[in-house]
Amino acid sequence: MEHEEVDVRAGRGCNQARVSLVQHRDSSTTRRATRGDDVEYIGADDGLPTAIMEVAGTRRHVKLDSGARYTVAGTDWMQYGDRVARAAPVDYAEGIGGFLLDVVGVWEFSMRNIFGEVIRVEACIVSGCTDEFLLGVDFMRGHGAMMDFERNEVRYTTAGRAVGIPFRTHGDTENARVAAVRMVRRTELAGCTVTPIEVSVAADDGEVGIFLPTENTGAVMLAATVTNVKNGRVLVPAVNAKDDNARLPARRKLGQWIPLSSDVEVLRVSGELQRRRINEWLDGLGNSQEPLEDEENVNIGVEDEGSRQLITKLLRVYRQRTADKGD
Repeated sequence: MEHEEVDVRAGRGCNQARVSLVQHRDSSTTRRATRGDDVEYIGADDGLPTAIMEVAGTRRHVKLDSGARYTVAGTDWMQYGDRVARAAPVDYAEGIGGFLLDVVGVWEFSMRNIFGEVIRVEACIVSGCTDEFLLGVDFMRGHGAMMDFERNEVRYTTAGRAVGIPFRTHGDTENARVAAVRMVRRTELAGCTVTPIEVSVAADDGEVGIFLPTENTGAVMLAATVTNVKNGRVLVPAVNAKDDNARLPARRKLGQWIPLSSDVEVLRVSGELQRRRINEWLDGLGNSQEPLEDEENVNIGVEDEGSRQLITKLLRVYRQRTADKGD
């Protein structure tokens, strides 16, 4: 009887495709594969690049599996899409280690990226996996898409417009998950102002991390910021040191997002950051006394006179550091 079962399984497994799913051991009873009395559940291989997409009003993880011939999704995803009236391209999905999962059908999903663009994806629903979604080579090939690890995004062109799907990767240092930070929408900054700008990051709501500016933005200075994510976005202070308006285009990469682990304590200012010491630091950067053009009309964004003086000093110094010296 056992021999018969093995033979049938091997024969049925001829029409199958590999995916980066693995068997995980879980002591809880809430996450189990629907495979007999086994306490293992099926999940994606750790380390896959991960995007966050909005599906049916909820933000969910979509993992990018460049080793999978077809896109697959767990059974929980069926509620977010519509079944396609055609046969699945394969009967089984083969996970890492050789285990097989039944493909129950093909569903179509309508997703929205952080920029509000609608992306339609077809996926094979696999029994035994619940909440995973793995975007496979079929999607990449069908859209002529490429994965750009320099920019941390999948991008392709459709109907003459560029589409980008930002993702995050796992770094080498303590498995740090690094994500690119981009402008959500085109923003114009008035001259000589400090403006909070909205930027996008592929991170879960409530995640606390550090935004580190890494790109040259001309006269616009971005501040390294410790903050938390809300709806895939964070606010970052931007200083326009020039008299003229400055523009930051939509989707422009501005820096990186590095999440803080739960055992890292974010300390409040302890008193070392004193106004006198900041003034001394600014004076050491360059000429902080020469007024800006139309300085009396500069909109700092604060009413406190002491804070206004400090920001004005910073603008004076930064103006010199961004000036074209001809070299």
